[in-house]
Amino acid sequence: MPKQTIEQRLSELESRVASLQAELCANQRVAKNWRRTVGAFTDDPGMQSILEDAMRLREVDRKKARARKNGKHKPSR
Repeated sequence: MPKQTIEQRLSELESRVASLQAELCANQRVAKNWRRTVGAFTDDPGMQSILEDAMRLREVDRKKARARKNGKHKPSR
């Protein structure tokens, strides 16, 4: 293996560092967070069905909570 000069080694190291920095910057731009998913399911019929079911369940829970608040709920044993 031929010996490299310091200039050649430094040039190769600088190239590798630049490549690693570019890769790091590319990975940081694609950060995973909630903003990436906003609107992803807007027109999805399956998701609409899930949301409708969830709203029905929430309304049932609200009615139970209101009944307990008004004293109309029978205590469970």
